Amino acid sequence: MEKHKTKVVEMKRLLILISMFVLSAVLCAQSEDLMKYVPADVDGFACVNMKELSAYPKFKEMIDTNPDPEMAQFKDDLTQAGIDIYDAFGNGVIFYNSKTRIGGGVMKTKIEEATFSKLLDNRAQGATPVKKTAIDGKTYYVFEKGGQKTTMVYLKPDTIGFTDKPENATKFSSLAATENVTSNSKLMGYAAKVDKKAPLWAVFVTDIKLPNSGQNQEGGDNNPVQQMFPVDNIQGGLLSINFTGETKDTVNLNLRVNCKEKMKAQILTLQVQTLTVTYIPMLSKGNEALSGQLMKAINFANEENDIVIKVEVTPALQAELSKMAENNSFNLNDLQPPAPGQKKRKGPKAPAPNEPAQPPQPAN
Repeated sequence: MEKHKTKVVEMKRLLILISMFVLSAVLCAQSEDLMKYVPADVDGFACVNMKELSAYPKFKEMIDTNPDPEMAQFKDDLTQAGIDIYDAFGNGVIFYNSKTRIGGGVMKTKIEEATFSKLLDNRAQGATPVKKTAIDGKTYYVFEKGGQKTTMVYLKPDTIGFTDKPENATKFSSLAATENVTSNSKLMGYAAKVDKKAPLWAVFVTDIKLPNSGQNQEGGDNNPVQQMFPVDNIQGGLLSINFTGETKDTVNLNLRVNCKEKMKAQILTLQVQTLTVTYIPMLSKGNEALSGQLMKAINFANEENDIVIKVEVTPALQAELSKMAENNSFNLNDLQPPAPGQKKRKGPKAPAPNEPAQPPQPAN
């Protein structure tokens, strides 16, 4: 009898593992399918699982309490059409190119185009103007508000594309394999290391240029800012956000910033850690509960060429941050260091970090 129970338990565990594997494989496949619509020259992209994201209470609360009347109307219209807004969208990819200033995205949806078009036609007067244009058998929906345009198109019956440049909307379906982001080795290299089970993850590349940077006669850097804070050594990174806890109410952020050189990564890790410990008391404005929670929430580490920053935002910390936002107590001027001769406001003692948070001395 006991052996039979053991076999049943083992079988259930096996089925759960298989189900989890299949689910993760399906989600990854959906994201990879969307990648073919993302241009290769983007600076970065973010993948979002809307279904998982909506399980986070604060996200759902944000949608439910959104003050935009058009958002509320859209949600009501979907309900009338028998569609739950939290089940209307699946995986999505959002991208941006800083050089061309072009942003956009693609997303899976359960809203059929006929239903979507009908919802637009039945909107109340005063809603954001929408212009429909037919090109090569597809309808392009151009929304214009405050001088800003957003174009949306159904790429497939279950896939929509959107961009802030209407003239680029027609390029979604014409990207060849060598022109989409899967051919970008740097971004895809970071994507291979990110936690793809996270409801929200992103990868990026960057090329920071400091003013007056260069080499001195001995071949060393002649910019003191570059020596003390070598941000121009950062070449990219990855980010993942997970929601943990029984009610998915704790936010876990994992950021890895990749540098060209290991030593520069170590310097930047110490510098960012020092700045964080310095500014948290200023940001908290004497709120010791908030300051203490922030100190404990943020952890730094250095792994090879990576700056690793992990943040755990508990419900208690979220509540403290909400109070600060509601009281309008945050002011950028509070983050200014004290003037010469002026005492700095005392804050709670920071927990001992893995490495001493002392700024490195500039190179000779």
